[in-house]
Amino acid sequence: MRATLLVLLIAPACVAATTSDNAAVERAYAEKRSTVEVTAQGVVTSVLADDSGPSGVHQRFIIRLTGSTQTVLVENNVTVGQRAPVLQGNDVSVHGEYVWNDLGGLIHFTHHDPAHTHEGGWIEVSGVRYQ
Repeated sequence: MRATLLVLLIAPACVAATTSDNAAVERAYAEKRSTVEVTAQGVVTSVLADDSGPSGVHQRFIIRLTGSTQTVLVENNVTVGQRAPVLQGNDVSVHGEYVWNDLGGLIHFTHHDPAHTHEGGWIEVSGVRYQ
């Protein structure tokens, strides 16, 4: 008699390749616009220390947009969403809300929205999506 073992894992979903729109990020930066939903692709240039504040703990890293010299800070709220295992040199895709600043801007809301008041975001590393 053969027994079959079924194992259920809760893990980030594997997803197909993502289409980025780095031009939208560059446009938002040039026009000093904020609260713009974007999907960006780039390489991680720096992994920064976590930042804690009233809205939770944020994983922080900087990406240089593919085909551009522009860098963007990514602030991923790991109190709400999943920590993405990013390392310097990783290619990543990020979906979230762009906020302008004079250093290139930042992308936050890179996680699901448990309150369903905002479009959910994500970070994709090595074909795995973290929300």
